[in-house]
Amino acid sequence: MAQGPKDIPDTVAQAKAAAAGAMALMGKGKISVEPYYSVVDEEKCAGCQVCISVCPYNAIKLNERGVSEVNPAICKGCGTCTSTCPSGAVSSQHYTDGQIAAMITEYLSAK
Repeated sequence: MAQGPKDIPDTVAQAKAAAAGAMALMGKGKISVEPYYSVVDEEKCAGCQVCISVCPYNAIKLNERGVSEVNPAICKGCGTCTSTCPSGAVSSQHYTDGQIAAMITEYLSAK
């Protein structure tokens, strides 16, 4: 994201810090992925590509079978695709409809 105008020394320092962060990840050889990402039920997916158009992380692609496929390394589990899928084929792991309904019910009963 843009932070605003910077002079050259600040720009170079920030670029070096970003490069060092990327090098630290590449040096590990592996990265760990949080378990919070969306999954697609291929039986339900109609291939309408609505989820692809709304994904802010570009984590969803259409595979060779014509259905959406989520890349778990890119997906952040925001749920945008889950809420917009007209066929209900996309779901978020650890945030199922039943879990969200239970949270809402608990919240409302606590009031």
